[in-house]
Amino acid sequence: MHRPLQIGLLLAVSLHAFDEMALVIVLPTISVELGGSALYGVTLAAYVLAALVSTAWCGDWLDRHGPYGAFNIALLCFAGGLILATQAQTIETFIFARILQGIGGGIVFTLAYSVTNQLCAADEKSRMVAWLDSAWLLPSLLAPAFAGLLVEVWSWRGLFWLQLPLLLVMAVLLKKPMRQLRRPLTAYKFASLIGALRIGLCCLAVVVLTAQPLHSGWLLLLPLGWMMWRPLSHVLPPQWWQLRTPLALTVVLHGGVFFVFYGVELYLPLYLIEARGMGITATGLALTCAAFTWVGASFLQSVADRHISHRQSLLVGILLFALALLMLALLLLPTMPLWIIYPAWGLMGFGMGFAYNSVATAAMLATESGREGATASATGVMDSLGIGLAAGLGGALKNQVEYRGGGLDLFMQLIGLLMLAVSFWLAWTTWRRFPKDKSWHLGP
Repeated sequence: MHRPLQIGLLLAVSLHAFDEMALVIVLPTISVELGGSALYGVTLAAYVLAALVSTAWCGDWLDRHGPYGAFNIALLCFAGGLILATQAQTIETFIFARILQGIGGGIVFTLAYSVTNQLCAADEKSRMVAWLDSAWLLPSLLAPAFAGLLVEVWSWRGLFWLQLPLLLVMAVLLKKPMRQLRRPLTAYKFASLIGALRIGLCCLAVVVLTAQPLHSGWLLLLPLGWMMWRPLSHVLPPQWWQLRTPLALTVVLHGGVFFVFYGVELYLPLYLIEARGMGITATGLALTCAAFTWVGASFLQSVADRHISHRQSLLVGILLFALALLMLALLLLPTMPLWIIYPAWGLMGFGMGFAYNSVATAAMLATESGREGATASATGVMDSLGIGLAAGLGGALKNQVEYRGGGLDLFMQLIGLLMLAVSFWLAWTTWRRFPKDKSWHLGP
């Protein structure tokens, strides 16, 4: 892989990571300033669901036309979203800005893994995935603590101004390589775009609907699910819900891993800051622990990949999830010191490094030649769906608990129990269905 292309892709993922990690820390402040406490979950989900739409569209586009056109769209959307966020005076405007950023971020994320799968040899893919994972390192190290400090000494709006120069550097590095990878234009089928819009809009409607108190309007959840099912099935592998092929299995596990990790991370800062009185900067440092361990475990898994199966490394990661969740449960005890968050969340990041790297590599190995874009799109959609569901479901739980007079302690208990249950399901599914060796066979 050409050096400018590699550096540009790493910077693109880093920019996406910085934006996501910083927002988790500053959103409590933003929601207070813009009056968006009731839309906390919607604000979190907006970026992810927009990324889901662009990811679902982008895979088909990449396989037909190459990355150049999609890359230009990503630049325009991300830059427009950043500028709009700096000027937002209402939570609705800020949500729209996050939607624009999500469209650009989803394209860039899909593009990075598609190009990697296309250009890297089979024995290099695991190493490159580890490098892409490492692109989260510097933002994850800097963003949480830096965002907290920036809010305390200046303003949360500065976070979005500071990303614009990084976006410009990324554009300079990737413009030429993306143009060289351009393919001849063919007739584009808008069915994929329409399907992607149906998925995103239905998911957003579900998130907004469940953010309201329980009422008769919740009956709309059934037709919304039905409207989303068909286009989702076109993006994901055939009969993905049955988990019968290696590709379908890895794609679903992709989403499950993201659901558990981000289901906790999205709301943990809110609990630490508002319920336990932890400072914004200290909370940011807690999330930084996971960044260190995630990247370290990712490289460790890439080395261990030569000696153990993907099934074994995935099980290690998921079981570490469960152990970390049990440690986090100690925070619910009033007498428990807050420093327990550092080893607990560090352990969560270590599990993520093992789980994500192994399942991402397995998905690449189960991909047919010429279908790299489709697989990158499918995994990206499932990842975004996992994060979006976690954000939306968490927001719904938070609002329902508050409507009934409960507090953040009860809310975090419910979140923790849900993520622990999903972790056990992931472990059981991996144990029962994942191949015991590395003899992967392509799905249909």
